[in-house]
Amino acid sequence: MSFITLGNENLFLGIDIGDSSLKMVELKKKGQKILLSNYAFSENVSEINFNRVDDINYLSQAITKVMKEAGMKARRATVSLPTFAVFSSIINITNADKNTLANGVNEEAKKVIPLPLEEMILDWKVIPDKNGKTPVSGNIQVFLTGSPKKLVRKYIDVFKQSGVVLASLETETFSLVRSLIGDDKAPMMIVEIGANSTDLSIVKDSIPVLNRSLTVCASTVTKALAAKLGMTYAQAEQFKLDLSFSLNADSSQEELPQLITKTLEPIVTEMQYLIDFYRSQNDENLEKIILSGGGSLFLNLADYFSKRLNIKVIIGNPWSRVEYPQEIKPVLEEVGPKLAVAIGLAMREIE
Repeated sequence: MSFITLGNENLFLGIDIGDSSLKMVELKKKGQKILLSNYAFSENVSEINFNRVDDINYLSQAITKVMKEAGMKARRATVSLPTFAVFSSIINITNADKNTLANGVNEEAKKVIPLPLEEMILDWKVIPDKNGKTPVSGNIQVFLTGSPKKLVRKYIDVFKQSGVVLASLETETFSLVRSLIGDDKAPMMIVEIGANSTDLSIVKDSIPVLNRSLTVCASTVTKALAAKLGMTYAQAEQFKLDLSFSLNADSSQEELPQLITKTLEPIVTEMQYLIDFYRSQNDENLEKIILSGGGSLFLNLADYFSKRLNIKVIIGNPWSRVEYPQEIKPVLEEVGPKLAVAIGLAMREIE
């Protein structure tokens, strides 16, 4: 739904293509301000997995439908690449200089990327040294990403058919860094609890230095509730939402929080592993953990994780640098975690 009437010039659209959802945020820059122009999301569109389906027509039609119904005016978009489909690694290039660095990156990429390089599109960024400066020679650390050409070609065809100019493609993690962390260089963890996966990333100097992905996620909790209570999936999903607003359940429901926390235990274990591993490798602690994704809002997870891990845990606010009408603040606070990737994508072209 559109809340701010703006012309279609200077609009920046981010489109987050999830497993079974489409999320869009349209921003506009006015002077030094970033304004919310429009947003839309369509969840549980179908049983088809958007990230894995090869039907270009189907995905194109779904995107066109959401944009049309929401009244999106932008015709140029930055689009997410799913984390599971993009390879990323930090590599070390020794005795490098500006003339040999690119070749060194390609040689190291052959060693760490499990697919032939001719099937990949490589992108890389030199990591700043301890003083915050970007080295140009000597031993250089590089953050490397590789995206399958087949996937990129698919997205190009999809958006060409949708009548939308594909400005760029970006891994979800970088979009989250932009919308949730900004210029903060402190080490921290982002935990994106989605409908079908949970992605964990430790970020330092705005670069994801450690990444993990789990199948335990928001739908895992819903399925556990459905099995325990004899509900359908839809009923369990609604029950989970209701329970999020009222943790003071009656006596017959006392065991439910334990059931949920037991279901989420693999996420806690993985978070603790990353915290410990980072500390052992860097001799410093993480400053905090930022939760995002639709699953981050239920059952007061921030407080639960904080107590379990003995670290500050917050729900990320992707709207912190975006201006919007105050009357819709309650709604935006509720949907913000779901739209964090799309907001970060829209910000890419602005920055």
